Amino acid sequence: MRDSEGNGGRALVIGYGNPGRQDDGLGPWIAEEMERRHGAGVAVWTGFQLAVECCVEITQHPTVVFVDAARTGPEPFLFRQVRPAGFDPAATAHGKRMQIEASFTTHLSSPEVIVGLSELSFAARPSAWLLAVRGYRFSGGEGLSRKGQRNARSAIAFLDVLLSRRSEACMAEEKAQIRTILVVDDDPDVRASLRIILESAGFTVGEAADGDTGMRIAEKIRPDAIIVDLMMETVDAGSKLSTRLKGSGFAGPIYLLSAAGDSVRYNIDTQELGLAGIFQKPVDPTVLLATLRTSLKFP
Repeated sequence: MRDSEGNGGRALVIGYGNPGRQDDGLGPWIAEEMERRHGAGVAVWTGFQLAVECCVEITQHPTVVFVDAARTGPEPFLFRQVRPAGFDPAATAHGKRMQIEASFTTHLSSPEVIVGLSELSFAARPSAWLLAVRGYRFSGGEGLSRKGQRNARSAIAFLDVLLSRRSEACMAEEKAQIRTILVVDDDPDVRASLRIILESAGFTVGEAADGDTGMRIAEKIRPDAIIVDLMMETVDAGSKLSTRLKGSGFAGPIYLLSAAGDSVRYNIDTQELGLAGIFQKPVDPTVLLATLRTSLKFP
């Protein structure tokens, strides 16, 4: 286990796993790479397992990213918010007992448990996220697999945006008018991940979980741009919402969000629907921010 100095940084990256078991070392490898890239701008903790002392460590940071290797799941990685594990109120004889949720990991503890213990013991609940990087080889031996290295590079690029844009956003707010982005998606984890990417870059963010709510919120907050999922309450809810928005006089760019692959680009007429473009899930944060900054003339 090791800690970086200067734990007062705005973000803490916790990378855990066993580097002696090939791709199980993805978490520590990525965390150490972030420290090399960002220096004192990020605090880092690495270890084979999540330890109880992590509960104290995370109380000192408003934002925490847990980085672990995933045996299954999407490629190159999954990024989702971590919610504290619940407690069993019936277990009064021995005090409150943590309900440990099922997970893809084989580690002894989970981010949900660590965040839950931190809240229970210290009344602290930082903004916590899990970056689960897909791995493939977990047998004995050092070094990441070729596919594991590829996914690690994508994860590092993702974290670079989150950590670097934060300080840039503070300066940008003083120089330019804030731009508002409305995200319409029925998946709360997608909304949460897009929010942290956009807010770290200086945008303000509105959210909606379906087309009707998205329409009402758009009329209320008048966003500068809208990102809408293709499939929500119906398979074409996103395209229908785009048509409604343009019909109501919304003049800003609308981007479709889709996990259906390149086939969407060929089967949907973006000009007919008034779309400015299509973002593929999982969204590349560099492409997302570059596209929005260009279209909205946001520095």
